[in-house]
Amino acid sequence: MISGMTIADGHAHTYMEGLAGRIVSSFTELHRMEPSPSLGRGTVGDLAGKMSGDGIDHTVLANFGPAKAVRKINGWNLDVAEKDGRFIPLVSVFPGMDPEEFLSLIDSGAKGVKMHNSIQEFDPCDPGLDGIYRICSDLGLPVTVHCGEVSRVRLNGYADIARIEKAVASHGDVTFVLTHLAEGDPDTVFRLADSYGNVVFDTSIAFSGEHCIRRIHDDFWEDDGNAAEAFRRIGCERVAFGSDYPYGNPVSDVRRILGMDLSQDEKRKILGANTLALYGIA
Repeated sequence: MISGMTIADGHAHTYMEGLAGRIVSSFTELHRMEPSPSLGRGTVGDLAGKMSGDGIDHTVLANFGPAKAVRKINGWNLDVAEKDGRFIPLVSVFPGMDPEEFLSLIDSGAKGVKMHNSIQEFDPCDPGLDGIYRICSDLGLPVTVHCGEVSRVRLNGYADIARIEKAVASHGDVTFVLTHLAEGDPDTVFRLADSYGNVVFDTSIAFSGEHCIRRIHDDFWEDDGNAAEAFRRIGCERVAFGSDYPYGNPVSDVRRILGMDLSQDEKRKILGANTLALYGIA
């Protein structure tokens, strides 16, 4: 136990046994990562063990997949969460997905949506997603969106901030979780926070204290004073700790936040309360 507060990691990935090693290796190669000793194995067992040992109470499973594999991944994700209530499952969607199929996933326990629009290769403003957004609006479900390059690899333009901002502006009644601090450029973060009340920023990778991804805005977020001032400017109620496990280290990020010049209430919000509120977890 590393704190006296409830901690929820708002952004993690796990993979099926037998596939995890291969997937983690392919991701580190694709994004030209420089693996650190803290790189996780990517399995449910490995993550669950770290949670138990490090005092992390809940973890959001932000798993995703291409359309051809999405049903299998969604089903597996929900099954993992059903077996271990510490996990909060998101589900992957795609343009043209039948809204009834999405509703059935919600009935089965899905707490929100994860779009990795870059790897999944679709525009977050695709009209084929309108039914999904409508349901999220009606039920108050957040949509977590992969933002920008993060590493120095640009696969396509689907995760460009301009496209994501268009989706945020077009669906003002949907809460969007902008991962990696909206790619990490502080001026962009401040502008989005000032312009849209329906965005929350997760800290994954852009802020991470221990990492294996060569990030693109380290000079700002590496400084604790900059980060604390930025969180307050955004509003600490709109910032959510996320590790991006297995590529980031949850416990080092938690310890970094605990050591920052923030009030206990601000730390409580960032480290768990905001995430639990997003997903309706008491």
